[in-house]
Amino acid sequence: MFSLLLTLALPAAQAAPLALDAAAPPQALGADRYRFRPQVELRVLPAVVLTLDPGVAPPAGAEHLGGRSWRLPVRDAAQAVRQALELDARPGVLAFPDVELPLKRTQDIDPTSFDDPSRGGQWYLDDLSMDELFAISLGDATTRVAVIDSGIDISHPDLSPAVDAPYDAWSDDDDPSPDPGEYCNDGSMDICDEHGTAVSGVVAARADNGVGIVGMCAQCTLVPIKLLGEGTGSTNTLSVDVRAFEHAIEQDISVINNSWGFTEPTPVPVNLAAVIHRAATETRGGKGALVVFAAGNDDREIGPDEMEALDDILCVSAVDSYGNPTNYTNFGAAIDVAAPSATVSIAPNNGLIENFGGTSGAAPVASGLAAWAASMDAELTAQDLHDLMVQTAVPSPLVSHDDSGHNDYYGYGLIDALNVRDRLVPATGDDTGGEPVKGGCGCAGTPAPAGLWALLGLPLLVLRRRRSRAR
Repeated sequence: MFSLLLTLALPAAQAAPLALDAAAPPQALGADRYRFRPQVELRVLPAVVLTLDPGVAPPAGAEHLGGRSWRLPVRDAAQAVRQALELDARPGVLAFPDVELPLKRTQDIDPTSFDDPSRGGQWYLDDLSMDELFAISLGDATTRVAVIDSGIDISHPDLSPAVDAPYDAWSDDDDPSPDPGEYCNDGSMDICDEHGTAVSGVVAARADNGVGIVGMCAQCTLVPIKLLGEGTGSTNTLSVDVRAFEHAIEQDISVINNSWGFTEPTPVPVNLAAVIHRAATETRGGKGALVVFAAGNDDREIGPDEMEALDDILCVSAVDSYGNPTNYTNFGAAIDVAAPSATVSIAPNNGLIENFGGTSGAAPVASGLAAWAASMDAELTAQDLHDLMVQTAVPSPLVSHDDSGHNDYYGYGLIDALNVRDRLVPATGDDTGGEPVKGGCGCAGTPAPAGLWALLGLPLLVLRRRRSRAR
């Protein structure tokens, strides 16, 4: 099959993160709420979040969030705004009031040869032909994947052998398990929160152990980080979000999965953007971690100033088992790739969930494939992993892609596990001598995938990332 290989460097504008402007300070609205931009109103907490350049000392009384991030408690919201403005004006300091951020899990919708008993229900593994990758490797324990999410059952027998350095960013302790009553709509004190456990299972559930399912990277190490829960309802704080990423940075992560987002369109606060950038550039001795975000389930366009549009992330939309965009997935220029939404995964107390899904189910499929790739070549940087996922994606034959190869629902196409494999594991007789291919495009002659995801008889368009990463 003839393949046309193109490499394009496509610039795109990115809106600035939500930062303070001394010339236009936040406006007090009452009840500790402030307007930071037109249509951006947030409740300010009595503290300031700081990101400090190396060598800059934190102010007295500041609490360490990890890495270069700090939280300075103050008397009230008004002082938090004043202090943040003053500190932000200092060299080497990013300051922003600690604020409540409306968070939600991105699955909060109602989508209806291994001995793992529920492997047969994992249609998304079959659509991706993952068994062909599993025949080569199930991943490697040196590849560490962080899942930042709601509670994660670290005692689940399909996860517990994979777990290392668990962390609860809200409680600042080492137990990210779901707590009784969280996400229980009936007021009960049962364990109702299945989300974080299900996401973690899609990524890293152990294989061939007679339990549950098979994870995308079944021998990778899982670093579970609880961000949502503890009775927080639909809100969280900027400092907790930052603390979660600081833990991932400290743990030398290769891939960070985020199946959560804000409940309403919100510009990403500058400190959160800064810690995400550090995660993408500082872990693994400067190779960085691929930061994956679910696109969200609001059936709306993602704005250029939102978290999912940051240059440092891979934004993943969701498709169903027929390769069609789901009727809830968010869309827009921010979408990088599409992935099947995993509906079958594990649940707390050795349980199973068969109606998972949402973009929450799509993001860990992409994260798991990226982790498998990182296991095959530990020298791949975060940018290499991002480019690999984009360049090997297959444009959908169901829609039109623009001149750059992008579609608002599919990004640059559906993730393609066989193309990823062929880039990293050249066929016998390849003149590369069997070494993994890194940089450029090694997918000439790659066979098209079977089924509805195929692009049969059409050129394969391979793209550089449309947005240049800020370094």
